[in-house]
Amino acid sequence: MEEMGNYAPLYPEGTAMLSVGIAHQNGSTVPDVSDPPPVLAPELLQQALSAWLEELDLGEVPRSLLGYSLGGRIALALFERRPEAWSGMTLLAADGFKKNPMYRFAVETALGRATWSWVDRQADTVRSVIRGLRKLRLIPAHLEHFALHHTQDHAMRQLVANTWKTHRQFWPRRDHTADVWRALPERDVHVAAVFGSRDAIIPWGWSRPWHALGNNHVHFLQVESGHVMRHPDTVLALRRTILEALDETP
Repeated sequence: MEEMGNYAPLYPEGTAMLSVGIAHQNGSTVPDVSDPPPVLAPELLQQALSAWLEELDLGEVPRSLLGYSLGGRIALALFERRPEAWSGMTLLAADGFKKNPMYRFAVETALGRATWSWVDRQADTVRSVIRGLRKLRLIPAHLEHFALHHTQDHAMRQLVANTWKTHRQFWPRRDHTADVWRALPERDVHVAAVFGSRDAIIPWGWSRPWHALGNNHVHFLQVESGHVMRHPDTVLALRRTILEALDETP
């Protein structure tokens, strides 16, 4: 909530924000099993969210999804499966539009999972190689920072592996999403997907194959930003860009 609360200015005054931590992150716990880690189904998360909202007894109020980075992929999957539960969706630097080759290899193949285990055991050597590749300018600075951050110690390497495995069902299906998006004008529901123009982690280009699925209620937008979008001036730019897109909707 400390981080996601930065996006409160995107919404009208008086909006309540309920922040859900992704399993294995921010202190979120999972069932106590060692191997393999439990896989979270989108339907189970949706049931949990619905039960939480019922307990809060908020009444019939609009409920919109907000997802940042990996949270964007989770939001896409939830919205695709139960669009009627949501009055809108805002995606910020969202994962989910493209599976990059490293993810496919590490999560969806036995060799990839074995390779990540080897990386965990040989972390010092791997991190030295990463630094060497940067010195030779074979990888950009942002990729070096990203790789070193996610291999910094055993706990972080386990967190990365468990997060990938736990959420591997949260991938939106393009054909199903297309069907859902076609029905948005009937309910006057909008989807806004905003990307940073300087984001090298999840670049704008990853969303391009999805643009043709949209209509005037689906907005693919850009702001001057890197992958981190929580700074106050960036949040104001996000709000301005989204409102301008909504104002232009016929």
